[in-house]
Amino acid sequence: MKQARNKDGFGLWRLAWPIGVELLLQFLMGTVDTLMVSRIGDDAVSAVGVSNQVIQTAMTLFAVINAGAGAVIARMWGARQWDKARGTAAIAIQVNLLFGVAGGLIFAFLSPFVLRAMGVPSAVQEYGISYLSAVGGGIVVITLHLVVNALIRNIGNTVGPMLITVGMNVIHLILNYLLIFGIGFLPELGVHGTAISTLVSRLIALAAAFMLLQRLLSPGMTRRSWLRTDRGLLRDIVGIGLPVSVTAMSWGFSQIVLLSIVSSFGAHALASFTYVQTIQQFPWMIASAIGSALGIQVGQWHGAGRREQVHRAPVRAILVGTALVLGASVAIRLWAHPIVGVFTREEGIAALAIPMLALSIVWQPLRVTAFCLSNSLNIVGGARAVAVLSVVGMWFISTGGAYLFGSVFGWGLQGVLAAMIVDEAVRGAYFLRRWRRREPQRA
Repeated sequence: MKQARNKDGFGLWRLAWPIGVELLLQFLMGTVDTLMVSRIGDDAVSAVGVSNQVIQTAMTLFAVINAGAGAVIARMWGARQWDKARGTAAIAIQVNLLFGVAGGLIFAFLSPFVLRAMGVPSAVQEYGISYLSAVGGGIVVITLHLVVNALIRNIGNTVGPMLITVGMNVIHLILNYLLIFGIGFLPELGVHGTAISTLVSRLIALAAAFMLLQRLLSPGMTRRSWLRTDRGLLRDIVGIGLPVSVTAMSWGFSQIVLLSIVSSFGAHALASFTYVQTIQQFPWMIASAIGSALGIQVGQWHGAGRREQVHRAPVRAILVGTALVLGASVAIRLWAHPIVGVFTREEGIAALAIPMLALSIVWQPLRVTAFCLSNSLNIVGGARAVAVLSVVGMWFISTGGAYLFGSVFGWGLQGVLAAMIVDEAVRGAYFLRRWRRREPQRA
């Protein structure tokens, strides 16, 4: 194997910083996307935001394989079982290819129905149908790219996906500029142009990531890897991935309902919520980098039988992640007016967005604990418990609370975010209690 074997495990910072940079680049790409599309209008921004939420929801269907494969390949790598690592990668890619093609066909024909069923305003639907049918139709490219990157990261190489993301972003931004506004001989495609740009840049990134994965798995996945499925590996993948998939799918659909609740407050509220979600990607990327690095550590150490290290790992990650996310959230609130002003000059939208950025100072740090501990519990055998409470929380506390606080009590967007805060606090406390009860020898 060309991948170095690290006898001392993987340092949290060494794993986290490339993930953080990669997520930052994705955040910047999404922000620039929003800024470019905002030149078309606020309805176009809302359309892209809603469409991406629908796509993310659909992608949760792949979590049953992707989440399980990531955890299993980390275990196999930690246990130095290289053939099983190759088999895990092959299973993940095959399933994503099969279901990605099927999902793309559904999006290509049913996008108008989905947006109408969500109650998206008619002015937004026109843009949404164009974007959702194109990007959703090519969802196989997106899912394959994400799973290959995840496999590479769980092997322990977080720098490779970061560098590939740099190239992908450069290509995407260039194509965005050319296709959205119609530079030179190219037609002005608007929202449809950013959809094409997304798929082309992802396709190039997928090719680069697959070549890197083959090199790391040297001698790489062979014909035998593709034609022969290890049933034991498949059971392990599904055993971890199924509860995670249920959670992810439930979250995705709950977010659609949540967006429907927000849509009922009007076009300004929907645009404001979209902008706030975009801005809040910055502190969330910090939490995600720390949590993802923690997951790699726990998986590798669990596979190597280093139980004491597994048990202690989340504590440091949560402390570091909470401090960093809190600092980022406070900074965003202090600079709220100029930050929101970058996205829109509509005073009504800004007036709705800024109070939500203040509440995010509480919301974002709470997400760190729940995210880090749920990842760790999934890997060491607590996926079912995580799934049960997560589903209950997202529907009865987050979505149900959003309707109660936002619509019934009339608190609007602040009520929606208040419900999300309560959900994160309850889940984080429960996961912490379960983790503390796990003895190191059982981890």
